[in-house]
Order: sequence, then structure tokens, then C-alpha cells
Amino acid sequence: MRKILIFIAAFMTIGFGSNALAVEADVLGGVSIHGFISQGFLMSHEYNYLSHNSRTGSFEYNEMGINFSKQVADKLRIGVQIFSRDLGNVANNKVTIDWAYADYKWQDWLGIRAGKLKMPVGIFNETRDIDMLRTCIVMPQSLYPELMRDVSIALNGVGLYGYVPIGPAGSLDYVGIVGSMGIDNESGVEKYMNSTLTGTPLAMNGDIDADTAITGRIKWNTPLSGLGLSANMLKFKAVMPLFYDTGNPLTSFSTAMEMDQMIYGIGVEYIWENLSLAGEYRISDVDSTLFGTTTNKKAENYYVMASYRFNDWFELGSYYSISYADKDDRYGDNVVETATRKDHSAWQKDLALSARFDINSNWIFKVEGHKVNGTSNVLAVDNTDRSEKDWYYGAAKLTFSF
Repeated sequence: MRKILIFIAAFMTIGFGSNALAVEADVLGGVSIHGFISQGFLMSHEYNYLSHNSRTGSFEYNEMGINFSKQVADKLRIGVQIFSRDLGNVANNKVTIDWAYADYKWQDWLGIRAGKLKMPVGIFNETRDIDMLRTCIVMPQSLYPELMRDVSIALNGVGLYGYVPIGPAGSLDYVGIVGSMGIDNESGVEKYMNSTLTGTPLAMNGDIDADTAITGRIKWNTPLSGLGLSANMLKFKAVMPLFYDTGNPLTSFSTAMEMDQMIYGIGVEYIWENLSLAGEYRISDVDSTLFGTTTNKKAENYYVMASYRFNDWFELGSYYSISYADKDDRYGDNVVETATRKDHSAWQKDLALSARFDINSNWIFKVEGHKVNGTSNVLAVDNTDRSEKDWYYGAAKLTFSF
């Protein structure tokens, strides 16, 4: 609680005194300070989605962050972001170091970073906290699941990056990072994993131990202005401690599941005047070993997105997002059906429509509706009955940033 109060006090002091921010930056020796705070609302007509109580309407949906950066030498820059969020019964406004880095840019084509570094997995992962940069409220959950945000946001390690002109063919941007993945179960991982284990005698029993991870992205800025093509990957291993409950304390026991995961994807972006288009495709290839037996599953995820800015204060956007829990079972033929679980748990197809209103340069308001088919991302721990195939949810969000 003390950390939260200090964090909020610092944010309010800087945020509400933003008119004097340039002066304060000079006083602080050229430190650049930015921050944001948002309050959202979630409502679902059929399932508790994202928040554990969204069927009755949930205000447990907020984010706040403040970051500091400084150019300490001609080629050296440092920065850090303090972050807190609440998503239903996940995170609960726990204050964390979201990212922190030292960045030495030797040449345009080669720089090095060290610290807690944003992972370049997907088009939007490095900028997902900057609400001003997008139209939608809820990112496509096929590629940017909110419960897994704190796992996928950053690695503790070192990385190389650069910008390479390739003449008439345009240019290339690249980034590669090797490091460790800090997994905080309270961030939503434990809830997500226990949901997948619902109906089995297994449950999580401690912190996940993640091995060294490798991630990278290369982007081709094509000769066609505004068009970019990219490819990215993430590879890591982890050990998840489990408890096998036989119903008898004398025979129940602890065990562990080893997971070897490879994620690879491609993306396309096109910006022309007030029109923005984007799309991504991703495969998550997971080998899971439990009791000496290894099973393989490939999840398939993709989306297409479009937005158009009509004027200075109004923007409209939409996306269609699809998740298949197993790309070899898109229609749920292998799903073991029960009275509360049907074949549509094999997929989730989400059509979203978003409206953004820029009140001024610091304040924005968004409202959004979703028509969903399928329940592959609907958590069993929050929904005992997942038999309804078609359902809806909505969101609203007010954000202040400086």
C-alpha cells in the first residue's frame, strides 16, 4: 500500500502540474517525464470475460504508469517505467518496474541495450501501453492476451538493434534480445494456467521457473510509403510446478510440467493519410512433458485491423480476431463435450468496433463493442458453464496522458 500511495502521489504531482513540466525537466537535469492513467469499464452479457465479474459490469479495469528517460551522453540514453494495473482479480494495482534500460547507439545500424527490455513480439507489443497510439480499447486477444501481458511485455537481458538502408528496396529495422523471462503468477499466469487445468486433478503449486529466452524481429520498410512487413519470434523453456490431487492427502503428490515453446509470426502495416491497416499471423508451438510423456500442440492466431481518423477529435476502428487452440482441430472434433463445454471451445472469433474521441491533447475517451463466436479464451475458473457459442461484450475507457 505504501508503494502504491507513493506512486500515485508522484503521478499526480507531475501529471496535474504538466503545464510546468518543461521547467521541471530543466530543473531535473534534462530528464524527460511522461505518464498516463486510465479507467475502464467492462460489461459482458454471457460470460465473465477479462474481469471475473464483467457480467454485472466491472470497473476493475485500470492502468497507470510514469516513465523517466535522460540522454546522459552523446550516444547513451537511460530510462525506466513504473507501472500498475488492475484487471478483475488479477494484478490488483501491484506496482512493478515495467521496463528499464540503458541504450548505447553506436551507429544507426548497430546499438546495444541492457536491462528490462520490451519484447518485439508482434507489431504492438512495445507500444501497447500507449493508449494514444491506437483506436481500440481491448487489443486483439488472439495475439495480445491481457492476462499474459506481464509475461510477454519484457525480458531481463541484453539486445542489439539497428536501422539498415537497402537502397531502392527501402530499409530494414531489426532487434534481437536474449534474457530471462520474469513470470509473476499474480499477474494472471496462475489464473490462466489453472483455467486450462480445470477438470483435471492438477493445479499450479508455486512459481514458474523460466529458462533463457530468445526473441527478435526484423521489419522491412518497403519502397511503398507507409507499407511495412515484419517477422518475429520468441523461444523459451519453462518448468511449471503442479500438485496432483488424488482426493487422498496420503497419495496426493507434487510434480512438474516442462514446457518448450516456440512462437513465430508475421505482420503487415499500411498507413495512408488518415487510414491505418494492420494484420498479424502467429503460431505458438508448445511441447509439454508431464509424467515422462511429451505432447505437442500448435495454437493458431491472427487478426486484421483497420481504423480511420475523420477529424481532429473522432476516429473509428474495427478488427476481426481469430484464435484456434489447436490448428489441427479448428472445428473442435477432438473436444470432449460435456453439458457445460461444447465443440466451440476450440475457437474464438471476435468482431470489434471501436470509437475514439480526442477531448484534447491530454484526454481521450473510447467506447467499444464485441460480437464473439466461440469460447477458447473464456476462462473456466470464472465461468462454470461455457455452453453458449455466440456472445457479446463491451468496454469504455477514459485516459489521461502527458
